[in-house]
Amino acid sequence: MCNVTNPQLKYILENINTFSVNEINAFVQNKGLELSCLIKYEISAELLNNLNINILKQQVEIEGITQTQLQSAGMNKALIDELFENEIDEDDENIFSGEEIEDNDDFGLLGGDGFNKLLIDRVNAGQIGVNELQEHLNNNAISAQTLRDYCGLDNRMIKRIEDYSPEQMPPVSLQELPALKPNCTDFYFLGMPSAGKSCLIASLLTHWMRTGICNPEVSNPRGVKYFRLLAGGFAKGILPRNNPNTFIDYIEVTLNLTETQTTIFGPKTKKSSIPINILDMAGEKFEKVADEGAQYFTQHKTFLDNTNRKALFFILDYTLDNEGEDAFRQSLSLSVVLNNLKEMGIINKTDSIFLVVTKADMFPVSKEKYQEYANQYIDDYYGSFKQNLENLRKEANIEFEIIPYSIGKCVFGQLLEDYNPKTNENLRNYPAILGKKIESLTARYNKSWFTL
Repeated sequence: MCNVTNPQLKYILENINTFSVNEINAFVQNKGLELSCLIKYEISAELLNNLNINILKQQVEIEGITQTQLQSAGMNKALIDELFENEIDEDDENIFSGEEIEDNDDFGLLGGDGFNKLLIDRVNAGQIGVNELQEHLNNNAISAQTLRDYCGLDNRMIKRIEDYSPEQMPPVSLQELPALKPNCTDFYFLGMPSAGKSCLIASLLTHWMRTGICNPEVSNPRGVKYFRLLAGGFAKGILPRNNPNTFIDYIEVTLNLTETQTTIFGPKTKKSSIPINILDMAGEKFEKVADEGAQYFTQHKTFLDNTNRKALFFILDYTLDNEGEDAFRQSLSLSVVLNNLKEMGIINKTDSIFLVVTKADMFPVSKEKYQEYANQYIDDYYGSFKQNLENLRKEANIEFEIIPYSIGKCVFGQLLEDYNPKTNENLRNYPAILGKKIESLTARYNKSWFTL
């Protein structure tokens, strides 16, 4: 599959993430571009999740694409479930053309004036992305009034959809990245595609900025831009897009920490400015490492190799099909990557490992029981990986901890429903908890922090 010889198609595929959803839909319909080729050339998860549902169904059937292939490419579970729920009937082929649907309205799907039953059902089922919905609004395929009357969206949410304009970091080669700053603590964030890793980092940076704890370091211009993209977008309720073309992006920040200690002379306040490196390891490449082994990872060894102390955050997606192949692949990938880190010598400089279970708001228990439930979840589905960490605890005195995490409800793939920390307590509580873990680790290596 995906043996492309046509120069035009090859150019399109090599630059696939620069095109819009509508353009890619047209390439598949009119130029015979295969879904397997989009996956092979690493189409971004956001573009993939916003392609026309009926085009996707047709290509899945024609090409025999499996659920595992789509999951690996970053497609969300709800869309995968929809693709494999029903086959496309020949009578439904006219769905691919808006003109044909208009000419044959016997189905009663279109009522005119921006009323579209198909779109209404998808919006209400949470099976449409913000990019596609924005395009339908712009093309009058659905109206703002319909979204208010039939989908319950308020004017503020509709305005956010209309104004949605995400940014994405341009990919760079490893040689173009500045070296990791020495004499820092390196914090690695690792996880499978769509696990919520970049969202977690964005929520943490936004919390630190809001509370005055951190500042970006200007010595790394790309890091400053990435900081602004993550934190700036998240502050407006826009979730970060996947960036499959770069394995490592990192941000240098300085934490401005204050501690009050009680001495025999009374309370004493100490302030410290502590630099740290935050490494965001792309989920798509993370899975590639797990599939292809250390040979893919070790090409980055020179860049990652330094004397800095480290902490690892493995991000686990709770919403995976825990009884099926998805959870198995996630568990296996975590174990393989952990072993690669050991072979590279990174574990020898690691003091703590955290398993962060994201999307905890989906837990079937009250918030008071999140921690207990997360612990049991790891025991039930990731016992092998946990045992590896237990062994490291004994062999290398590496601490590990399980942390539930949530930023609240997300809608249309890329929007946080409530991004105000005053009304969304998740944005206050979980970044604060995780931030304290990081602050305590940085303090460990800064003598002035504890010395009176």
